Amino acid sequence: MSRQYRRKINISPSAAPSIDISRKMESYSQSKELFRVLVNQAGVGIFVTDCEYRLININSWLCSMFGYAKEELIEKNFVELIVTESLNNGYELSSNIQEGKTIVEELWCRRKDNSVFLCELTINILAGGRLQGIARDVTKYRQTELALKESVARYQAVVEDQIELIRRFRPDGTLTFLNSAFCKYYGKDMDELLGQNFMNLFPAEDRETVKRQIFSLNKDNPVAIAERRFIRPNGEVVWQQWTNRAVFNESGQIVEYQSVGRDITKKKQVEEQLKRSEARFRAIVEDQVELIRRFNTDGTFTYVNGSFAKFIGQPVEEIIGQNFTTFIRADDREEIRKKVYSLTPENPVVVTEPRFVDNQGQVHWTQWVNRAILNEHGEIVEYQSVGRDITAQKEAELKIAEAREATERASRVATLAVIGGGIAHEINQPLNAIKVLAETMLYLYNSRKEVPSHEIIKSVTNISRQVDRIDSIVNHLRSFLKYSQSFEYVPCDINEVVENSLPLVKNQILSRRIKVTKRLEAVLPVCGCFVRFEEVVLNLIMNAVQALEPCKQEQKEIVLSTWVEDHKIHLTVSDNGPGIDQEIAQKIFEPFFSTKDASNSMGLGMSIVHSIVMSSNGTISVANNPSGGAIIHITFPSC
Repeated sequence: MSRQYRRKINISPSAAPSIDISRKMESYSQSKELFRVLVNQAGVGIFVTDCEYRLININSWLCSMFGYAKEELIEKNFVELIVTESLNNGYELSSNIQEGKTIVEELWCRRKDNSVFLCELTINILAGGRLQGIARDVTKYRQTELALKESVARYQAVVEDQIELIRRFRPDGTLTFLNSAFCKYYGKDMDELLGQNFMNLFPAEDRETVKRQIFSLNKDNPVAIAERRFIRPNGEVVWQQWTNRAVFNESGQIVEYQSVGRDITKKKQVEEQLKRSEARFRAIVEDQVELIRRFNTDGTFTYVNGSFAKFIGQPVEEIIGQNFTTFIRADDREEIRKKVYSLTPENPVVVTEPRFVDNQGQVHWTQWVNRAILNEHGEIVEYQSVGRDITAQKEAELKIAEAREATERASRVATLAVIGGGIAHEINQPLNAIKVLAETMLYLYNSRKEVPSHEIIKSVTNISRQVDRIDSIVNHLRSFLKYSQSFEYVPCDINEVVENSLPLVKNQILSRRIKVTKRLEAVLPVCGCFVRFEEVVLNLIMNAVQALEPCKQEQKEIVLSTWVEDHKIHLTVSDNGPGIDQEIAQKIFEPFFSTKDASNSMGLGMSIVHSIVMSSNGTISVANNPSGGAIIHITFPSC
């Protein structure tokens, strides 16, 4: 302090030493207070004991740690705070202190509420045998450390038990970690591999590609998957798939790389076999004469083979992308579309026969087997169709149908020839009536007798009725003989069919003295063609008549029965003739099969019956009657 300043505050030079002492004392007090604050806020318990381990100085952190007030801890023996099981360590502590050693030890200590915690003690000896110590609660730290060790152990166990190959390496390529699977795969000890550059494990010609791919990883693209070759020491080439990941520090810098790999040699071999198989399959498909196509659920072609393209008359590349209905004749499209899109996982296949139009405008009949392609979830993802041109077959079927119809017409004519007597009788009756009425009127006119007008009207009306009767018979014959494609399918009463058929064979039945018994119950209508059902009944009756021809018994009988059972209409025609041989029963419905003289039968009657019944979704069978004779049993579904 300058003299000028001392004069200003009127302090004599002799007073200066006392001022310095005051300042030093003040500074010491401030330092002491600062030290006290620091000690209390140190975050650890700090204590001092006397030579008998009684606490004589403690900070507030120690009080909080043990749950005591300060005055409760002062003079308390520190050893009493240690859990009984740790007392041996306490006595050891005493011996260590006596030897002047600084000790650091973890002991279980007890709080005031009897809860225990793990305490790390750092103790030094002071002058006079006093102790100075620092106490830290390390319970959570040790628990975390233990959990971490267990986690590391689990992680190591998981990694070591992996069949995948795991490696870690630094940015310079130095291997820092490998799992057992990796070492086993490469046939080397871990000590041999750790510290080596991982690039040495790749063929020289592949290293640059590997380096470029791995070292291109960054924060935005930290992961890359690659497939690499590896040559074993025995020269075997194997394939591996690696998932490489860059590991970053908190600054975003790459500090390491981790790779997880697996051997995909078998997968590669399967893929190669699949490629070869696909190539063979494609060659087979392309060489097929069948038409093959695939299309999406929206109908867009995804594949057609060469035969299909040739059939349509367009290049494959022009067909791909078009809808599968494009080449189908317009009036067939909706029906085909409905059938294809009706496919389900339960019913994945349907056969269709659409007409196709080629680029020349020619119409072709085709037959397709359409199959729904399902994914692993059972959902339809695509359709595949295999088809063939059946135009020639359809034309042949048409000709066969025409020939069959002509034959059936001839058979019906032959049937009419057989029942001609009955028909002639049916026509002669109204003709005779017309003749009598006409001759009577002519006689009255010639005799010039007066005839009341109402008698004339009555006679003319009777003539008109007889003409209508003849017209009905003629129309019936025309219907019987007309071309089958014009037949109309309507609900028919089988009982009415039977009643209408009997007059046509009445003459043959009466001339042979055959009794006809009708057991007709009320039945449901059958969907079909009335005239064709008539043809069935006529053929069955004539068949029974012919079966009874050689029989000598006086009572010949044909029984016609109808009834309903299980929602089906049943019709039987039975006779009491000689019955039917089992061998003949198996052939009776075959075309051109007959047991009669070929000059008297075409062998088509029962074949036509079978055809008509089956076309009406019915069934027909023949058997012997238990009471004698044969019985033909027909069933029809009701409308």
